Amino acid sequence: MSNLNLLLHPSTQQQTSAFLDEPSHALILVGPAGSGKLSLALQLSGQLLGIDTSAVSDYAYVKIIRPLEGKAIGIEAVRELEHFLSLKVPGRQRFNRVVVIENSHLLGVEAQNALLKTLEEPPTGTLLILTTAHQQSLLATIRSRSQQIVVMRPEIRALSTYFSKQGFDASAIQQALAISGGLPGLTQSLLGNTDHPLLLATIRARELLAQSTFERLIQVDELYRQRSLCVDILFILQQMAHVSLQSARGDSAQHWRTILNVSYEANSALLASAQPKLVLTNLMLQI
Repeated sequence: MSNLNLLLHPSTQQQTSAFLDEPSHALILVGPAGSGKLSLALQLSGQLLGIDTSAVSDYAYVKIIRPLEGKAIGIEAVRELEHFLSLKVPGRQRFNRVVVIENSHLLGVEAQNALLKTLEEPPTGTLLILTTAHQQSLLATIRSRSQQIVVMRPEIRALSTYFSKQGFDASAIQQALAISGGLPGLTQSLLGNTDHPLLLATIRARELLAQSTFERLIQVDELYRQRSLCVDILFILQQMAHVSLQSARGDSAQHWRTILNVSYEANSALLASAQPKLVLTNLMLQI
């Protein structure tokens, strides 16, 4: 197979090449939001179907299942998938149909059990690709029946070179990398002014860091009701801190370490169902 037109971490590249050499009927792409899992899924689909990546999303024999606004993917979506898989597909190549389930960790238990039946008896010529930020949210039986690729974050220097070759200005690249925390999918969206699920969280995280403590505190009443957005903002703050700490020194480094620590603590507290208003107030006082 030819190389994919994506910047990948060497370890991810090695895993991807091995998959393309000996593809299985099911693949799980594991990595944080913004790491480019969907882009990789579409490129792999194009490679194995023998079509251009730009045509994959609209291809008649490709089905992409996405959650709506962070909600669970229910059994209805899997039933629609079963109907799609029951249709005959022309062509004799090894793979002539692909299903991509984005953010598969949002599949409900009932939906996962229904999906398991498809994995146990996959239709001939069908490739199923699941993307997830939390593979432990998937049933062990689903994971055991699927090949897995860990989508790791490329090095900052490699990312800078990659986007420079695409014609982006060096200062814009550095700013986008600092904002995105070096996540390639989010960086591409920032540079290209295109939509990304984390874009709103990125904008809000930047605003919070630029504001005074008072300005941050008056936003708590608005934010604490939007738990999903809060979790995304905390994730972006963590990524920004990770990248900034690679070059920060002195007081700046201490400031980013504080942001990293308090954002992790706030995220853990929210996931543990702590009082979101109290958690956010504490965060605003410390960042």
